[in-house]
Amino acid sequence: MAHWTENLSGRRAQQPETEWLSPDAEQIRKVLGDGAVTWSVEVGQDITRRIVERVPVLEDDVAAREAVRRATTATTLRALMLVAGMVERDASLFSAEVREIARDFARRGMELDDLLRAIRVGYAVLAAGLLDAARALLPPAESSSEMRRISVLLFEVQDDFSAGAASAFIEEQSVWTAGVSAARLELVTMILRGEDIDPRHAEKTLDYPLSGSHIALVAWTGPQSTRDLRGVVDHVLRDLGAVSASLILPVGFQAVWAWGTVRPNAPRLRQERPTFDDVFVVLGEPGAGIDGFRQSHVEAKAVERLIRLRSGQTPCTVAHEDVALEALLLEDRTAATRFVGRVLGPLAQDDPRMAELRSTLRRYFDADHSLAKVAALEHISKNTVTYRINKALDLCGYAGATTTDLRAALRIHHWLEDDA
Repeated sequence: MAHWTENLSGRRAQQPETEWLSPDAEQIRKVLGDGAVTWSVEVGQDITRRIVERVPVLEDDVAAREAVRRATTATTLRALMLVAGMVERDASLFSAEVREIARDFARRGMELDDLLRAIRVGYAVLAAGLLDAARALLPPAESSSEMRRISVLLFEVQDDFSAGAASAFIEEQSVWTAGVSAARLELVTMILRGEDIDPRHAEKTLDYPLSGSHIALVAWTGPQSTRDLRGVVDHVLRDLGAVSASLILPVGFQAVWAWGTVRPNAPRLRQERPTFDDVFVVLGEPGAGIDGFRQSHVEAKAVERLIRLRSGQTPCTVAHEDVALEALLLEDRTAATRFVGRVLGPLAQDDPRMAELRSTLRRYFDADHSLAKVAALEHISKNTVTYRINKALDLCGYAGATTTDLRAALRIHHWLEDDA
């Protein structure tokens, strides 16, 4: 007895797609006839049209649309073979064409959700096409049970189909991401070294505008952390309130370099910045053009070096504008340490009493020599403040000249020892 699928037919004449149809098409032509092949091609075309509507990035890319069409047609052919009993009940609908389109989605930088959305849309159109055909070609007494059978068959193979496509996407995405990241990191390294580059080519490769104003970030975490650094960077950039584009590059183990574009008239960074339990984030200052791209990164790296100088430093978010002087003073740690010892003398000793005197003297300088402000900050009397200041100055041998060296030495010591 002939199967109802032998009566399938298309609405138009055969087109040049016969050149790229999968081998399944020839099997269907031999068993079910030319009409079934034409019907499959048209359903594949309908599926493609719906997918493009739901994934608009494909709309202006003819090559991508044709690749999708080949994949949807191959899937339709396999589904028809399943319904017609030409293959085993557990036969997979996943094909080489579907694998290729999944990889193509990854190479285009699309998300897995885009692929899965396309699959859901396509599966719905495919199911509707088969169910409508069964309803049209079978008498009412038979169509109900056949439609139920078709639904069960498609449901049983759907998970395998989606899993195969997702696996192909993820595998290709890993390869593609590694290659793109390597190319971008190489190009960024050239920019940071000050080498001549083609700005237009660089912007295309980086997918990031170099002509505007930028702010650079560096983020890193410990080996035990499972934190998504990209999410952390996105959070910090959003918190700046003026970011319109971003470039994030993995560098080494659990570390990223990042840049965000900011409006030239963007306000200064807020003092309150987001912090994370297990991630260090440092920021440069806004800078314009390629020079600003480079300089902001140099500043962020200077803050990173500063943070790493502190033993036992807990995760924090620090901007260059807050520690610019410390970054300069500690560019050469060995020289800075010798400077501190020479200027502070006994006041640099690791002793609770010396730490107390240093704190009072540093606050005195920061408060523009206001005894009252320091007394309020430290909850002591002005007389006690005066005593501590005189004692500290005696210990370091201050002779009444400029306090510039003394201030610098206290800032260095405070960063390295007193506030770690």
